[in-house]
Amino acid sequence: MLWIITIIEFLIGSVLHFVYDIFPYSVVALIAPVNESIFEHLKLVLYPMLFIDIILLLRNKKTYSLTSMLAGIITGILSVVLIYYFYHYGLGIESLIVDIVLLFVGILLGNVMMIIVDKHHWNMDWRINLIILVVLIVLFSVWTFYPPDLPIFIDNSKAVLS
Repeated sequence: MLWIITIIEFLIGSVLHFVYDIFPYSVVALIAPVNESIFEHLKLVLYPMLFIDIILLLRNKKTYSLTSMLAGIITGILSVVLIYYFYHYGLGIESLIVDIVLLFVGILLGNVMMIIVDKHHWNMDWRINLIILVVLIVLFSVWTFYPPDLPIFIDNSKAVLS
């Protein structure tokens, strides 16, 4: 089941990558990357995992928790950021294939974390989880239109090659 869910989320993320190019509307920008920044590509982890995990949560109320879902999503996002910076800046590797594999690995690690948290019954109050999730979505939305002046928000398609 882990692999099936990961593949589905990966495929949704892969399709989502091109949605804004086809439908360049503000509402689409909220869930799809609008440029080639690392931050914008984190939407490819956040929204497919959120969508599928909500379906799993609703289908298996006794199995999955909001805490495990949130832990998985945050793990997936952090994994992509940390691994990307390590291989891109630490090792100097620039590869589209590695970037694509990274999306899959980030989602996989997020799903593994979701299973671990769920298996150990680690739970927070649902209201705290909901607040964290809403804050995460609001931050992603605001930063889409008003990105901070930080390297993670730089559009790499416009980066100057040295």
